[in-house]
Amino acid sequence: MKIQHPALSLLALSIFSSLGYASEINTAFMQGMTEVPSILKDGVRYPAGQYYVDVMLNGSRTARMALTVSTDDENADHLCLTPEWLQSASIFFRPEAYAKTFDKVRGCYALGRKENTRINFDLGAQTLEFGIPQAWLLEKNDATRWDYGINGLRFTYNGNFNKNIQNDNADYGGNRSLNAFGSLKTSLNVGRWILSGDINATRNTWGTQVNSSDLTLSTAIGKIKGDLLLGRSQTRTELFSDFSFYGAAVRSNSNMRAWQTRGYAPLITGVAAGTERITVKQGGYTIYSRVVPPGPWKLDDITSVSNGNLVVTVENDSGRKTITEYPVATLPSLLRSGDYNYSVAVGQRNDSNRIEDAFSSGNGTFALASLDWGLPSGTLNMATLLHNHYQATGLGFTKPLGQWGALSANLNTARAKYDDGSLRQGVSTTLKYAKSFSNNTDIQLLTYRYQSPGYTEFANWEPKAQYRRKIYLTDNQDAAYRYVYFDGREKARYEARVNQRFDSVWLSGSFWQQTYWNRDRHAFGVSLSASTTVLGDISLFLNTNWSRNAWSTQDDYTASLGVSIPFSFRGTRYYASNTVSYNRYNGTAFNTSASATVNNRLNYSVSAGTAGKHYNTASASASYAFERMQTNLAVSQNRSITTLSGNLSGSAIATAESGLLLTKESTETVAILKIKDIPGVTFGGTSLPTNSSGSTVMYLPAYNPTTISINPENVPDSAELLNTSYDVVPTERAIIYREFDYQKVQRYILRVRDAQGNIMTGGSATTEQGLDAGFITNNGVLLMNLLSAPKTIAVNRTDGKTCSFDASHLKGGAITVQEIRCE
Repeated sequence: MKIQHPALSLLALSIFSSLGYASEINTAFMQGMTEVPSILKDGVRYPAGQYYVDVMLNGSRTARMALTVSTDDENADHLCLTPEWLQSASIFFRPEAYAKTFDKVRGCYALGRKENTRINFDLGAQTLEFGIPQAWLLEKNDATRWDYGINGLRFTYNGNFNKNIQNDNADYGGNRSLNAFGSLKTSLNVGRWILSGDINATRNTWGTQVNSSDLTLSTAIGKIKGDLLLGRSQTRTELFSDFSFYGAAVRSNSNMRAWQTRGYAPLITGVAAGTERITVKQGGYTIYSRVVPPGPWKLDDITSVSNGNLVVTVENDSGRKTITEYPVATLPSLLRSGDYNYSVAVGQRNDSNRIEDAFSSGNGTFALASLDWGLPSGTLNMATLLHNHYQATGLGFTKPLGQWGALSANLNTARAKYDDGSLRQGVSTTLKYAKSFSNNTDIQLLTYRYQSPGYTEFANWEPKAQYRRKIYLTDNQDAAYRYVYFDGREKARYEARVNQRFDSVWLSGSFWQQTYWNRDRHAFGVSLSASTTVLGDISLFLNTNWSRNAWSTQDDYTASLGVSIPFSFRGTRYYASNTVSYNRYNGTAFNTSASATVNNRLNYSVSAGTAGKHYNTASASASYAFERMQTNLAVSQNRSITTLSGNLSGSAIATAESGLLLTKESTETVAILKIKDIPGVTFGGTSLPTNSSGSTVMYLPAYNPTTISINPENVPDSAELLNTSYDVVPTERAIIYREFDYQKVQRYILRVRDAQGNIMTGGSATTEQGLDAGFITNNGVLLMNLLSAPKTIAVNRTDGKTCSFDASHLKGGAITVQEIRCE
């Protein structure tokens, strides 16, 4: 801590710590002083000076900051802090709540002038503690905390290949060509804007094809909790089928909201007579707990819930409990009260991913708007799409029914005109239902959808000609072809999903059926799965499927039964899996495998299997994470073919602050972390060690408050860290840069003896420059941490005598005790 009167710092702090502000000090013994320093005056809460303090907010440490207290602050008895200082100290509050405390002349906030707000400056503890009511604090992921990162260029790549090699004893040939796939995603970050695009290439027997599905200039806008996108992107609505287009769009981004408020949860309110604890459980698990003061309370930040009753327990300070159950059934379209999703888009639909077809459409310009709005009684869905030759509207409502579940209904209308002058119009309606019968039985979804013959989604609309499908007439021996007007158009669809739990056994089943206009044969699918755990950690599972395609004359059947057994061998955890399966094409097959994760870099697996009498296979694969890329290599062999395959992924990041970095991290949002010239240091629990220049890359979740902490285990003892963590809220696809500063110190462990060889039992040491070098303990040990190597050390002994020793030959950074004689 630095004070304006350095000569008095130790004395002042000693007096302050022991006597507090009980009385003013008689300064007659202080030579040359006629006035009591403000730090020693009674009743001065903020003495003028320069300090280095730990900043606390409602009991939690947020930062360590340099603090300057002016004479104006001292005289006014209030600290006035600039917005920049408060932001660096991670003190975030609602500006409108403290607008009256802002001093426009000095450009700072005197927060202490606000009722129920306290600022405590503790000189003895070297802390500055803020007490701000929770209602006036900003959310942890509020837009004012967002970090858009630094400017940079990033390339993320992913490639794979497989090569078949025919064995000498092969009975047949097969495809021996090289098949390969590669994708490259690029993003250029400039300020708050991101220019992103992707390109991929496929090579196989039929040739090479190059595609691109994205070319977008975008930015996040905090005030509307959404993104502005220019270029090629995808629509996003609840009521219409999505499609790709070139144009402009503004749409909400649920990731910008606090994670606790994403998804659906009911609004629960009440009034507390005194201090009460509220606990919310679902399925026997506590999902929420809070202590509330007397008065009205509202739980609007419960984590997204699934189907099943919520059990709300309110316990007062005397131990009395009130328990209330809230039946909950949820659907994907259900939003919290007051929540919303929106999308506005203008452009031209583009269905091709080929580069030569970029920006080509020919279908004209469309405009799309949609809004999903969470109301106290349910969720309202609205959407409209306008085009010169196509118009569509949609309206839906999702209603929670309490103990009866949840019901959703929507109605779409569409009107489509074609180039040949024909006109088609129709409606589509959908009903969805969800119900939880108990904590163990759950109907996830029942769906019915009906489409009239004339209904057409804009995603499927082809204006050049009405939709025709050529089909083969099975009752015509001459194999004639003809066109059928509505053949292939969907008519009605049914879906159902059910979950059931029996203690440790989980069952789930699903069914769907699709009918078509002018087609007697329909399509359907049925699946059933079961899983359980026995003997602690042995997993068993069963999966079955039965499906029918409307254009096929045969049904498909598949079934599989498996067991997974974990075990440890020489300190490594393994998983052994055995599976027996059946399908209509290959009959019965058996497979056994074992896999292991050695460390955060290496994992591998081996497997063997058989299908029928002549199809036995064996394979092995290994994955290794290098600092600069993620790799995988696999080889498999059967009677006829040996297949070699591999995968390679990673990214390259170029910024002015870090230069060019090659890393295995291929996620969209990352942090570049640096501790200069110190390799082998990790951050948090996810980063790889720093490279030779002290840099590494770490994944970050977008819009989530994240603390990046350095792991000090591999930091050399000679490096004194100046900061150990940073709090960040990164925007999506941001490149965050943080450097961890340190000072190089010379560390010495000495055992000091006097001229006669006896161990010294006390004394303070100073360098030839008069700097404090430490204190000798009772066993004669002197621990010195100095910024530079000393030449001479002088010791003021406790008996009043002095001595010195030559320190030029001492070894800095030594971890062993060095003997020295002070004469």
